[in-house]
Amino acid sequence: MFTKESLYINAVKYDTQLKLDYKKLNNEEIIDVNNSVFLVDNDLLPFDIAQKLNSSQQEIDSTYISTLLLNDTTKLVPKAISSKLKDCEIAKFNNEFDIAVLKTTLFETKNYFVKTGIDYIYSAFHLINLHIDKNISRSEIIVFLFNSKAFMVILDAAGIIVHNTILDLACFDTIKKTHFYEDDIDGQKLFDEIYYLELNEIIHNTLNTFYEKKNNVFVEKVTLLYVSKQLSQEQIEQLGEDLLLKVDYHPINIDEELFELSRDKHLKKSFIKPRKKKKKRNYTNLYIFLFILVVAFLTYQVYLKVDFNDLFKSETISGKTVDIQKIEDILELPDHLALNDQVEQRVKSIFDSIPNEVYLNELKIEKNILELKGNFLNEAVFATALKPNLSKLYRDIVYSTSSSDKKVNIDGVVLARNEIELNKTYKTYNKEYLTDEFMALDRVTEQLKILMPIDSIIKFNTTASNSTITRFVYSVNILVKDPIEFFDMIGVLNNELYSIHIAYPISMLKTKAGIEIEFALVFNQHNDSNEEVKDEGKEETK
Repeated sequence: MFTKESLYINAVKYDTQLKLDYKKLNNEEIIDVNNSVFLVDNDLLPFDIAQKLNSSQQEIDSTYISTLLLNDTTKLVPKAISSKLKDCEIAKFNNEFDIAVLKTTLFETKNYFVKTGIDYIYSAFHLINLHIDKNISRSEIIVFLFNSKAFMVILDAAGIIVHNTILDLACFDTIKKTHFYEDDIDGQKLFDEIYYLELNEIIHNTLNTFYEKKNNVFVEKVTLLYVSKQLSQEQIEQLGEDLLLKVDYHPINIDEELFELSRDKHLKKSFIKPRKKKKKRNYTNLYIFLFILVVAFLTYQVYLKVDFNDLFKSETISGKTVDIQKIEDILELPDHLALNDQVEQRVKSIFDSIPNEVYLNELKIEKNILELKGNFLNEAVFATALKPNLSKLYRDIVYSTSSSDKKVNIDGVVLARNEIELNKTYKTYNKEYLTDEFMALDRVTEQLKILMPIDSIIKFNTTASNSTITRFVYSVNILVKDPIEFFDMIGVLNNELYSIHIAYPISMLKTKAGIEIEFALVFNQHNDSNEEVKDEGKEETK
């Protein structure tokens, strides 16, 4: 009997936490549920969490990851005008409205999960709409309290949304930074008071603003939806007295709501389409067939005295003999970990070869060429210390100086050619690269902005491509205080699930502001037949 396994993962980012909720299904029946919570403070999903999610995706083909917008600034738009909006992504909301989000805002959320991929992205307003669908909501204001924001809608007597807005609320971390904060206990009391006062005020202000524009709709009830309980029963009663309205305070289970949304694929309420899932095939019968075929070939080979190995060495395509192994090499993306490690080892070896008596001002590395400029303590330093060290890295080494009359503090230039292999074992990448979709040039550039240090200058140079792989080549300029920051940046690239590697030329120049480093950066990806890659350049400054 065939079984259909699927896994639904909700990855919801709270202010300082990321909660993962797992639901494993077998033939559409839930057979396992678990969850975990992680502390996070980065703009990108931490590598260890990404590994955890990717392991789950590798185990079950039909794995779907859902989330809420990290920065929810959505607006409900009447269906009649939603198609006319520019720079926005539109998703279905209900019969009267669509929901719009800026493409740049949506990109932030997609990019956060770039190491794992994401299938469904929803707004907090989608959760409010689920509540409305399940409950009789008439002449009321609904406020969803989530991540220091209040998502608000007002419904008329017919249950139609006539107003929507998002307002900020007090954040505990902000209260901690004030001079009123003394300890956690008193700080929590202070936060609770401020939170209540702000919530009371924004509901008052929202209703007053609404009544100024809509005279035929009257709100009779306030419904507060919360993820974690913040208000006491006394505060709820006080809020009702202040507003002269009935106040209901209801918990909302985000995990269950997202699970329900992601299961209803036909509704198409997500801002993005789910990824195509790779299917693992059972090759047992194929292996048996190939085994029989190989045995038949062996028998036939013995009979005709044919060299069996030659059958698999090459293949004729359009009259030309092509090495099969070379075709396989072309299909593989460059191992960015190995390439970055080679560069890192070469640069570190050069630094290690420079003695204390040489004050390095400038360094340029190209394939097979090294140029050093610096101040030499005395004229013997090159011959006795620097040259013997560099001779382990390069075969030909030449020294020159423009101040031959000086015996100390000499400005010298060293040119080395024909590099020697370091004979070291380099790291290799043993995971699968992300290849769900072809990334356009602007999206690749945005990704590199996040990976590179602050204030980096990223300039796109050219595109190189063949039938299977496209390479976007950039030049990057960064300013660091210490060369170790350059190696730290390489470590960041090594943790990526894309083939991104450093390439020559590399230059380092010591300035008053720090060390200015410029290098080539290559982003490799498989071609998409639906994409047309153009060779165009543009400069991006981060």
